[in-house]
Amino acid sequence: MPVDETDRKIVAVLDRDASLSIKEIARRLGMNESTIRKRVALLKKKKVIKYYVEIDSLQIGMKTEASLGVDVEASKILEAGKRFTEISGVRLVFHCSGEHDFRLIVWTPDRDGLSRIVDRVSAVDGVEKVLPSVIVERIWGKDSKW
Repeated sequence: MPVDETDRKIVAVLDRDASLSIKEIARRLGMNESTIRKRVALLKKKKVIKYYVEIDSLQIGMKTEASLGVDVEASKILEAGKRFTEISGVRLVFHCSGEHDFRLIVWTPDRDGLSRIVDRVSAVDGVEKVLPSVIVERIWGKDSKW
């Protein structure tokens, strides 16, 4: 069953605040709680929605955030991507088109930790180049979420 307009409305409410109760979502949308409960359960089952926790990295001692542009030999792309996810400190792995094959988001307590992560990424079979950029500040738009 494809996602319909009602599902899109539910997703939009959850995208703004995933901590809302079923009752509150129903109130905001002017719908029955049981309808919302069933639809949310189905959206979860179909993996249309997944829940994540947003973490303030500074408050947990991760003072250095960086984005790594990574270039990989074409024949090793899939395996390298899997290996990147296993490296401690790598938070997100994106396989991209464009300037680099991968974009990795990493968190570490300090610049020495960043150097260790860059070394580990560089050691993955097939990696040709790693270009780190330290993230200076997260700038959030009105509706922006990770």
